[in-house]
Amino acid sequence: MAETVAISAVAIAAAASAGTAIYSGIQQREAADAQAAQYEEERMAARTAAQQEEAAKQRQLNRVLGAADALRAGRGLELMSTTGEEIRRENIDAVNNDITTIRANANTRTRRLGLAADNARGQGDAALIGGYGRAVGSLASGVTSAYGIMNRAQAAP
Repeated sequence: MAETVAISAVAIAAAASAGTAIYSGIQQREAADAQAAQYEEERMAARTAAQQEEAAKQRQLNRVLGAADALRAGRGLELMSTTGEEIRRENIDAVNNDITTIRANANTRTRRLGLAADNARGQGDAALIGGYGRAVGSLASGVTSAYGIMNRAQAAP
């Protein structure tokens, strides 16, 4: 009779421990998924910010070129003279270099955030698998303990 109670207690403890391990793994995975979603949001925001910065540079270039053309025209200078065209080309090249840098920085940041999101998801998967592994270990330990109790009970006179 005492053996039955002991085995029942071991089984309940093993089941509770297994349930806790699984629940913990699920919670860790959900937290990791939330972190991955946050990284994805940051990734999209970084991409949008880069597009906005690029558009602002383009608008700035258009204003500078428009002002330069208006100034030259107001002074009666040829708009497409060698000097005028060289000034235009320098401004265009400078903005194009800025845009190239903006795109490169955005690509680096979005790639880094994408990798961070993937890593978070991987950690979540590992936590879930680990939770199930701990649950199996708890159940195996419970079976081993129950088996030991049964063997001792059978060996007793």
